[in-house]
Amino acid sequence: MRRVRRAFGRAADVFPWRPLALLLGALAYVSLAVLAYERLDIVFLVLGYGVVGLLAMATTFTLAAAILVKIRLRRSRRSDPRELEMETERPQPSGFVMPGYAWLPLVRVRWEVERVGQDLAQDADLDVVVTRAMGQTREALVAHDRGELGPLRRRVVVEDVFGLCRLAMRQVDPLHLEVLPHTGALGRLPVLTTFAGGDEWPHPMGVAEGDRVELRRYAPGDPARFIHWKVFSRTRKLMVRMPERALTRARRTIAYQVAGPADDASAAAARVALARQAFGDDWTFAADGSSATSTVAEASAAIVRSASHRDRGAAQLQRFVREAEKQGPAAVVIFAPPEPGVWLDRVVATLRARPGRCRVVIAVDGLARESERRWTRVFAEPAPLAGASLQRLDAVLNVLGRERAEILVLDRRSGSVLSDAHRAAVRGTPRAKTSSAPAKAAA
Repeated sequence: MRRVRRAFGRAADVFPWRPLALLLGALAYVSLAVLAYERLDIVFLVLGYGVVGLLAMATTFTLAAAILVKIRLRRSRRSDPRELEMETERPQPSGFVMPGYAWLPLVRVRWEVERVGQDLAQDADLDVVVTRAMGQTREALVAHDRGELGPLRRRVVVEDVFGLCRLAMRQVDPLHLEVLPHTGALGRLPVLTTFAGGDEWPHPMGVAEGDRVELRRYAPGDPARFIHWKVFSRTRKLMVRMPERALTRARRTIAYQVAGPADDASAAAARVALARQAFGDDWTFAADGSSATSTVAEASAAIVRSASHRDRGAAQLQRFVREAEKQGPAAVVIFAPPEPGVWLDRVVATLRARPGRCRVVIAVDGLARESERRWTRVFAEPAPLAGASLQRLDAVLNVLGRERAEILVLDRRSGSVLSDAHRAAVRGTPRAKTSSAPAKAAA
């Protein structure tokens, strides 16, 4: 069916007259042949010739403009591949320029951008913003989602202002786009290095790698060099020294960007953390669909490619953490989406398998509360949320909070940290009535 629709669409692009033009032509024929000449009605004679003249003018000017546009597209055709880096929701000039054709009456030229697939053109999720100056029309592209796009195909439409005639033609541009998530106001991202296993600060949540200051009964297999002989001389019981649970400031940081629903703001936070060196000097980064890296350029490319792996979010997280910690203790930072998905169970499994605590960074574009559907809105579509869903964010915070994760919620629009007080204000309830699990998990 897609191929059939594509064939009909191609045929409609080269057929100049629209259904309105065919209907007016039929009415003009009836007015002239039946009412004007047979019944000698002067009114219908004037109306019929007026419609015929309008159709002739619209067809002539549309065909002339289409010929000029076709010549222009052939001259501006490029065969060398080009690369362009841009951010989501930010207009980026592409270098495509068309004449304004303001001297042609009753004609307008517009175009849209498609992504060329292997067999069929796919929606590129790109908007075209044109600016007119000095008799020329310049193109700027606006992307709504990060990713790699290209090559692109422009569908240029030439039509009259009455909607009677229309012709469309296509041009393939070897332009490859690398769309990064826009950073918004996340310029002041805090340092994301945390504690890991070590022996500097005693802490019950740490790893048993501190000084051997604790005692327990001897068990077969314990090394004899750890036996506390002074206790044995007093009590005649064999006791061995055990390392205490302690933490130390991590010298290494391993970060992972999880792909999932509405993850563009969290991906922007990961991009800012890489650019601002929020991980310290020794770090390793990975994202869904990419291998581990320690360079900013490769990490940014991994963030872009992760958009195509949202259905397999956090699939490589547990193996990445296990392989990275073979080189020594490290702080773990996870950039997670604000909505539940298949990624949530995998992140929970990783948190449970790791003895130390992890920091989870979640970024949103503001918060909004989902209103309950009342009987007055049964036949109306609810308005889209002006931000992330607070109910879905609370569901994520409840699950991660039970796993003792340190959660940091950021707002990309304002750059501020959204604490439990912010969420309670959006929820419309006092802070004391909010759930305790997200409050303990909030940064």
